[in-house]
Order: sequence, then C-alpha cells, then structure tokens
Amino acid sequence: MNKISVLAAAFALAGFTAQAQEAATPTAAQQPAQQEQAQGKQKIGPEELPDAVKEAIVTGEEYQGWTMGEAFKVQPAEDGAPATYEVQFINADKQPVTVRFDETGKKIES
Repeated sequence: MNKISVLAAAFALAGFTAQAQEAATPTAAQQPAQQEQAQGKQKIGPEELPDAVKEAIVTGEEYQGWTMGEAFKVQPAEDGAPATYEVQFINADKQPVTVRFDETGKKIES
C-alpha cells in the first residue's frame, strides 16, 4: 500500500513539474515536438506509461533521487514491433539522463 502511495505521489509531482516547465517553454520549442512526432515519437504524460515501466522506475535503485521529466512513446519503424518508452530524468548530479524501456519495464541499453 505504501508503494502505491509513493508511486502516485511521484507521478503526480512529475506531472506537475512537466506541466510547469511546458508552460514556460516558448512556442519556438514546438518545432522539435513536431519533428519528434514525424519520427514516431509521441510525448505522453507519466500516468500514460505502462504499469511495468512505472514499477521499474519506482523500484529501480538506479533511479532513486532522480527527478522525472518528460516521457515519450516511440513507435517502431517496423510494423508489428512493440513500442518503446523514453523517460527523461535529472539525476542526483543534476545531469539530464534519458532512459529507454520496453513495454515490460526492462531497460533498453543503447
């Protein structure tokens, strides 16, 4: 029960942070977003991530102390291949990190 509460609070905070940053972004930032969509990359809210990905983030020791930013669903170039998910974080050293997951919550090494 406690993990569920922590998970809900973490995703609520992440969503709020992402919305606040998005509101402050100038309209010139819309061009990269349009390019990402053309490449099959769609921005999604943290609550739209598959449950397995959410669980991997919450339980993964590697991500403890990290702040979650934007999340993306990436459609594969091949028909029938599963989608992947990119999650942007700010790590404990205040450095941006992008982590890719498959639908089962497994980290995809680049």
